Amino acid sequence: MRFLFTASLLFMCSAMVLGKAKGGVAPMRVNFTKALTIAISKNHELKAIQARAGIYRYQIEESFREYFPSLSLSYSKTDEVRKRSGDDRQGRLSLSSEVILYDGGRRSLNHDMAKLDAILARNDYRIAMNKLTVQVKNLFLNLLNLKERMAILERTLSAAKLQHSFISKEFELGDSTKLSVLEIAAKVKEVELSLKKSQGDYSSQINKFKLLLKLHRRLPLEIEGQVERDFKIIPFHLINKEELITIALKKRREIESMVLQVERSRRNYEINKNYFMPKLSMGFNYNLSGEEFPPREKGWGINFKISSQFMGSSLSGGSGYNESGNGNSRAFSRNAGINLLNNMSYKRGILESEIDLFVSQNKLKDTKDGISLEVESLYKELINARDMMKIAKQRLELYNSLIEIERAKKNMGESRRYDLVEKEIERSKSALALMDAKIKYLTSISNLEMAMGVNINFLAKYMEEKGEREKATSRK
Repeated sequence: MRFLFTASLLFMCSAMVLGKAKGGVAPMRVNFTKALTIAISKNHELKAIQARAGIYRYQIEESFREYFPSLSLSYSKTDEVRKRSGDDRQGRLSLSSEVILYDGGRRSLNHDMAKLDAILARNDYRIAMNKLTVQVKNLFLNLLNLKERMAILERTLSAAKLQHSFISKEFELGDSTKLSVLEIAAKVKEVELSLKKSQGDYSSQINKFKLLLKLHRRLPLEIEGQVERDFKIIPFHLINKEELITIALKKRREIESMVLQVERSRRNYEINKNYFMPKLSMGFNYNLSGEEFPPREKGWGINFKISSQFMGSSLSGGSGYNESGNGNSRAFSRNAGINLLNNMSYKRGILESEIDLFVSQNKLKDTKDGISLEVESLYKELINARDMMKIAKQRLELYNSLIEIERAKKNMGESRRYDLVEKEIERSKSALALMDAKIKYLTSISNLEMAMGVNINFLAKYMEEKGEREKATSRK
């Protein structure tokens, strides 16, 4: 037992020493899915939009309450002391209610506006989510590109150093010149410089990635993934520009938001234009009164009210019927009134709402045109990226063939080591260009998906389904 305790203690101590030597924190390994999950969970903008969505839900409940009758309960008691007559004590318990029968659509407009705000908040969340997804994906692809770039340069540097060691041995044996050694050494330094630059770029991009994911700057981060394995190169020949524009016009949340804005502006304009439409309400009350508590004399009443606007003035009128004293007393009442020129802003309201409708309609048209042009531009950018990727692949294949030829010539003594090193460097540049072209292609796909307002990897799935449908059609 004592031996086991001592061994375990030594193991724990050695683990602590190793942990401190390595910084004390194990690196966090993230692939694209994990990085996106972290970014979404820690994004303050998305949290703020979600919080505002809760406020809009309360607004919907508040506006919906306007459809129900108002209800109030009150109690009053009066003690009157008189010098030359008997004192008077009176208590009254009342229940009253009022329901709006017609208001020209104002309640409906308020309720619709509250629902519209909730939909706009949901759309804002979707828009912000798509933007964040594209930011994470593009930066993650850039990091994978830099990792692959460093791997290619390290392999090239290893090959160049090997040739440099060979030429150095040959120089020592007198089979090569000092110039040849210096030429290859210069190429080695050239590759080292490119590798050092890529390592600096990778470190800088890692810090940007941490900032986007809201991770602590001291937390070691390790990127996991492969471009070829984790990101699909979709069959481009199946993509149709007009299909993409049609999908974008259906899926983009900005268009839905603008359509709702136009509808709200139209409703608001109609209500302002029909400002003279009356507001009609009916009220009911029931009460108990008397000198004792609880009061015992019953009473009730019903009334109707109407109000309207006309040429900047307010009109109102009403009538009512009331009974009290257990039906021993009945009363009919009528009233009417006019408040002259107390609402002169009605003309301005009509004009403002008309302008707002005009502006929102044109914004909807401009939004549709802007989205169509954006999708078309990104479509052309995707075509260019595809062509660049195709050319870069052909260029790499050519340099692979050239390097084999150059090695064969070197083995036969018909070529210099410097030429072989130069071809190795040119091939590495071609491999880097191909990787850059692939990243550009994948980034263009992400940007196009964001412009279309669809989820990530939508185009890959869409093209797979379209390819299967075309195959099924061709079989028939």
